[in-house]
Amino acid sequence: MDLTAFLNSGLLELYLIGTLDQEEALLVNQMRAAHPEVAVELATLEAFFETEAMRRVVKPDPKFDEKMESLFLNLEIEQVMQLSAPPLITSFSDANAWLKMISPLLPKGNSGDRFEKLLRNDDKVMQALVITSEGVEEEVHENIQESFLILKGTCICTIGNETITMGPGDFMQIPLHQPHTISVVSKSVIAILQHVECTA
Repeated sequence: MDLTAFLNSGLLELYLIGTLDQEEALLVNQMRAAHPEVAVELATLEAFFETEAMRRVVKPDPKFDEKMESLFLNLEIEQVMQLSAPPLITSFSDANAWLKMISPLLPKGNSGDRFEKLLRNDDKVMQALVITSEGVEEEVHENIQESFLILKGTCICTIGNETITMGPGDFMQIPLHQPHTISVVSKSVIAILQHVECTA
């Protein structure tokens, strides 16, 4: 291929972003080996791409860094799993580890339709172990981020027009301002309920 036509073909740009097929990439490598101008053009394009990327970079919201730091700290706490300092439940939470941790709190006999044990109530966070055969009637949270992690049993969570069946290991975070209900499908459900106060 003519060198000028090759340099103007756009293949070098596509080569740098990794979208060429094997045959086209081989052609670029052959032309680079045969023509020093190709290597110079590639270096120039790389520098241009890097400069443009840095110029157009979008810095994350500082709150994002705080959230990520909090998430990693919470994952570290989950490695220990102590009742004296329970971690926040998240989509990464291990239901088996939670079940093992709270097993000493489980009632020995029939606890009736509902059993609750407060696990944490500090720093804008409330967590409770809940064992229930009852559902939750429609409610809406305006400034409380409600979440729950199913440890045993099955329930159906309805949020607006969406219905989700949940079983052991499933995590749900209820969106703010959304009406929701919960129906227990199995004989009972063991879950961790969490309320986190939302800040502006």
